[in-house]
Amino acid sequence: MTRTGSIYLLSIPGTLSPKTLEEARVVHNMTAGNPQGVAAARSLGDLSHMVYIPIDHAGPQAGKFLILDQWNDLDGLNQFFADKQVQEGGAAIFTEREPVVWAPAEGFTGYHTPAPYGCNDRYVAVVRGTVSSHEEARKVHNELVEKNMNNARMAGDLSHEAYFRLAAPGSPESLEFFAVDVWMNSDGMMAYYNDPKFAEGFSKLFTGMPSSSIWVHPAGEWVEW
Repeated sequence: MTRTGSIYLLSIPGTLSPKTLEEARVVHNMTAGNPQGVAAARSLGDLSHMVYIPIDHAGPQAGKFLILDQWNDLDGLNQFFADKQVQEGGAAIFTEREPVVWAPAEGFTGYHTPAPYGCNDRYVAVVRGTVSSHEEARKVHNELVEKNMNNARMAGDLSHEAYFRLAAPGSPESLEFFAVDVWMNSDGMMAYYNDPKFAEGFSKLFTGMPSSSIWVHPAGEWVEW
């Protein structure tokens, strides 16, 4: 395997095949959480595997599911997901899914800060949209993030990571942008995102209306690493 200094993000949003979250938990732990499969994935470069459901999972988003994996070996990732059993496991979890590999957005400001003791809630906010160019997006993004980093932290933001969709070899760089923030306070998060000043700066980053969503960890014991 070819380990790299970059950590790639694999996002798999989709709709659950099982009818209940408990049934989904059992299926996930038997497939994606199978000890042999976990060992194989980790040996091929899978650094982490996390599962999420929408924050409003009892409402219109019921049945939606998100997997976020971090990999540091693209060859290993491709080898793992080419396996027939892995593909069958994915089909057992989802009725439909869209796996996408994202590469770190070079030169885009990001941060990771520790959570104070006892602050154990986690909310994952993701945004996905198209930008006009990497250079212009970098300028707008960094100005927005650096200007608001302290306020975001005081509101409960723990981390911010920016990515672009991984382009196929020989193809132009992708303009599809993806960002992930992890929060420890839902009220602070919503107040921050609803601030008109933040919304105004945020809107300048994309060529059109981006998609955004907020996710939480489902109840119960799900195999993660």
